[in-house]
Amino acid sequence: MLKLSNIYLKVLIIAFLTLLILLGIESYFYMKYLYFSNIDMSSLTNQELNQKIKYFQIQFTEFIIINILILAVFIVILFYFVRKINNNLENEVNKILLFLTKLTKKKKEKKIESNFSKEFSKITSLLSKVSTILARHEREYKSTIAKLELSNIQKEEIISAISHEFKNPIAVINGYSETLLKNDVPLAIRKKFLEKIKRNGDKLTTLIDTLRLSIKLEENSQKIDFVNVDLYEFSKEIIEDIKDIYPNREIILEGTNHKILIDKMLFEVALINLIENAIKYSKDKIIVKVTKNYISVIDKGIGIKKTDINKITDKFYRVSNNSWNNSLGLGLSIVNNIIKLHNFKLEIISEYSKGSEFRIVFN
Repeated sequence: MLKLSNIYLKVLIIAFLTLLILLGIESYFYMKYLYFSNIDMSSLTNQELNQKIKYFQIQFTEFIIINILILAVFIVILFYFVRKINNNLENEVNKILLFLTKLTKKKKEKKIESNFSKEFSKITSLLSKVSTILARHEREYKSTIAKLELSNIQKEEIISAISHEFKNPIAVINGYSETLLKNDVPLAIRKKFLEKIKRNGDKLTTLIDTLRLSIKLEENSQKIDFVNVDLYEFSKEIIEDIKDIYPNREIILEGTNHKILIDKMLFEVALINLIENAIKYSKDKIIVKVTKNYISVIDKGIGIKKTDINKITDKFYRVSNNSWNNSLGLGLSIVNNIIKLHNFKLEIISEYSKGSEFRIVFN
C-alpha cells in the first residue's frame, strides 16, 4: 500500500472510531432522557425503577451492538474499496516510475498508457510525448556525431587527395623556377622550362576549378541554364576539341541528330570527363553513341570490377589497383551530380579487363 494512502486510511479509521464513541455517548444520554422523560418517576418504587433502568441498559446495549455491527460491515466494505483503489493507484504509480526509470537508461519505452483516471491518462500521454521527443533528440544526436565523424574522415581524405594531386605540379613549377633563377639557361631550354611551368600552372587551375565545381554541385548552388541543343552536333564539337589534345587516339561518333534540353557548359564537363576517362583506361578506339534515349561512351579498356561499380561515382573514391584515380577522384562524382541536375540517370555497364560503357539515360 502506498505510504500516503496508508496514512489517510489510518486517519480515517481513527476519526471514524472517535466519532463512533462520541455518538455512542451522546446517544446514550439522549435515549436515556427520552426514555425516562415519559415515565412518572414519583409513582415507581425503587425495585420498579431499577427494573426500568436495567431494561433501558439492555435495550441500549442491543442498539449499540446492532449499530456497531452495521458500522463494522460498513468499515469492512469501505476498507475493501479503499484497498482496491489504493492497489490500482499503486500499480499505476509503479508503472509510471518504471517508465521514468527506463527513460534514464539505454532501453527506453516509447509509449505508456493509463485508463485509471483522466489525470493519469494526461500524465501518461505527456510522458509518451516526452519519450518520443527524447528518442528523436537521441537519434539526432547520434546522427550529428556520425556526420561529424564522417566529415572529419572526408576532410582528411580531401586534404590527402589535394596534397597528392597538387604536389607534383607544384614540385615541377618550383624545380624549373629555381633552375631558371640560379642558372644561365639557354633561350631554347628556358622556353621549354617556361612551357612546363605554364602547363603545370594550368593543371593547378584545372584542379581548383574542379574542386570549386564539385562543391557548388554538392551544395546545389550551381546555376542551371537549359537550352535546346542538337546532341549529335554538340558531341561532335566536343570530340573534335578532344582530338586536338589527343591526336593519336581514335574517337568515333555514332548515332543520329537528336535535340534535347541541357545546360551546355555542365553537360560538356560531364561528356569530356567520360571521354577522357575512356582514353586514360583504354588503348583502343573510343565510341560515343547518340540515340533518342541515351548517349554513351564505350571503351575496350581495363573495365571495372563489380564490387567497384557502385562506388566509383562517390566523391574522392579511387580504385588504386587499376589506377582509377580520375583527378582527385572527383571526375565521375561531378558527372553523376551533373546528370542528376538534369534529371537524367547514369548507367555503368562494365566487365573487368574487357571494357566499359558509361550511359547517360534521358527520362
